[in-house]
Amino acid sequence: MRWVLIVSTLAFAVTGIWVRYRFGAVLLDQALLNLPGGASEAGAGAVAVELAAWLIAPLALVLVIAIIVIRRGRRGGRVRGRVTFGPIWLPLLAAVVSFAGFASITGVPQYLYSLTDGRSIEPYYVTPSVTAGPARPLNLITIYLESIENAFGDSALFGEDLLSEVKAATADWSSYPRLEQPASSGWTMAGIVATQCGLALKSDLFQAGFDPNETGERVDSYLPGAVCLGDVLRDAGYTSTFAGGATTEFAGKGKYLSAHGYQTVLGLDDWVRQGEPAQDISSWGLSDERLFDRAAAIVDDLHARQQPFNLTLLTLDTHEPATVHGSCNAGQGASMAVATKCSMRAVAGFLKHLRAAGYLKDTVVVVTGDHLKAVGDGTAFHQELSHAGQRSIFFRLWSPRPVHLGVDRGDQFSVLPTTLEALGFSIPDGRAGLGLSLLGTRAVRGVALSLPSDTYRALLAAPSRDFYARIWAR
Repeated sequence: MRWVLIVSTLAFAVTGIWVRYRFGAVLLDQALLNLPGGASEAGAGAVAVELAAWLIAPLALVLVIAIIVIRRGRRGGRVRGRVTFGPIWLPLLAAVVSFAGFASITGVPQYLYSLTDGRSIEPYYVTPSVTAGPARPLNLITIYLESIENAFGDSALFGEDLLSEVKAATADWSSYPRLEQPASSGWTMAGIVATQCGLALKSDLFQAGFDPNETGERVDSYLPGAVCLGDVLRDAGYTSTFAGGATTEFAGKGKYLSAHGYQTVLGLDDWVRQGEPAQDISSWGLSDERLFDRAAAIVDDLHARQQPFNLTLLTLDTHEPATVHGSCNAGQGASMAVATKCSMRAVAGFLKHLRAAGYLKDTVVVVTGDHLKAVGDGTAFHQELSHAGQRSIFFRLWSPRPVHLGVDRGDQFSVLPTTLEALGFSIPDGRAGLGLSLLGTRAVRGVALSLPSDTYRALLAAPSRDFYARIWAR
């Protein structure tokens, strides 16, 4: 029992330190919703190897000590005595303290505390719907930029503007420099669900009545009770396509997209089958440069069909650890800085293709970060972002019709109604999900975002049991 407690203490301590070093503090929902299918993610293997490397040395040391102790305690096959390392409560206490530290880093205390909160987001939620559509439908292209925020464009922090190329390519676009990340977000799937469904992404661990079997069964049906952007556009006659460099299985991304209006979902496995060379594939997936080369061909094909389409793209080179491909020629510097410049160059090249081909005449384009960059003790830009002040998500919008993003305050939930209105759809009071459209100069009233910041944060943390039971129900 003492050896089990010692090993457990080390395992929890090292894993907790590694999570803090690599990702910073995370939410329990983030961990739970990234577990299903995690082994199939291209980058998950690299992450698992890194964690294993951290664990090997301390656990090997324990093994060596255990062998020495056992061998010294035996002579000629006869046990001479026992080495106890003191009372049993000492290693037990160490294990408890170690687990408590690990639980704190992964948000367990905050999660358990939130379960006592009986508030619900339901009074603030408006099921996404449209009352009227445009006479001539516009196409939609959404580009999610992995971990990209406005701070990266601050030369005072980084010594240069890392976003200069994508900013130049969107110079005549509408910009919203104050887009906030909800407290419930912070990772890719949460950002996608927030911007497409107007919802905080929560696991259904406690909605299933503590039944892990039922929870596991529901993984095959991702937020089936939610109405999201792809659902609305499908009903309006759109064809929806997703393309990303990584595999689509991780964290249920492919299941979510297929369940919510996307007819075509393309990821790493598809690019490998289509012959993408190994030098353009990192531990995370296909390079952003090659992704946008593929995306240019996809959008050419979609536009030629002369049917309204919805194309969603997701970058990955700026995911920790950053990837700098051989074709990236952005000078010297830290890997994340160089990867960011090359990724933005690839995005800018794609946007220039849209302009040159004339597609911007009938297409709404949204370019936004999927979430703020995670800041752990060992992550890139830790020092810079610790001094960044008020951080906000990068957001640019192109519409063939003049639009004005004039609402004083908005977060990722605002992106869904903003996108629908930019496409020319009429939505009740400019609301969809938890969001309020950023178009125009509406007052931020009657929505959850209008609550005091602490109250809003607590509301998003509350389990909203009945609401999410319906959202996750088949």
